Amino acid sequence: MEIRDKEGRIIVDLKTCDDESSVLEPKQVFSKGVNLEARDLKRADLRNANLEYGQLDSADLSEADLQGARLGMSNMGSVKLSRANLRNADLYGSFLNQANFEEANLEGVNLQGANLVEANLRGADLTNANLSPDNMGVETSLHSADLSGAKVEGAIFSQATYDSLTIFPDGFDPKEHGMTLDTAERRPI
Repeated sequence: MEIRDKEGRIIVDLKTCDDESSVLEPKQVFSKGVNLEARDLKRADLRNANLEYGQLDSADLSEADLQGARLGMSNMGSVKLSRANLRNADLYGSFLNQANFEEANLEGVNLQGANLVEANLRGADLTNANLSPDNMGVETSLHSADLSGAKVEGAIFSQATYDSLTIFPDGFDPKEHGMTLDTAERRPI
């Protein structure tokens, strides 16, 4: 699998990569996924890529094109996705703690059951995004997330959880969108 930037240059070639941890073995937890942890993938062209169950913690995907990509059940803590295009991407059940989605295009993205604790969603376009529970009833968590300036027209927030530190766009009422305030005291991640 090759990953290219928007100009067509190869950024990562997983067939020839010297790092043996680039492709996870079937016995590992993320048997379908690739390990792109802490990789510099700025401006990568990953349209319609299948990165389900991937390990992308701390990867830099700023300004990457992930339109239609399948990233469900991936570990993406502290991933950088500022100004990335994730239109219609599938992030179902993904771990996105402290992810940076500042000014990202998340239009129509599936975030059902995703963990977005302390995520930066400032100025992101969440138009028609789905943040409802996953098929097992696991709620999307927006605890301590920052959604200031985000576009949320048509987004589904039903049963998504938030806490007193969650910042919403001006005029947004989480109760009107069916969200649940979690008052339990939590320790930082």
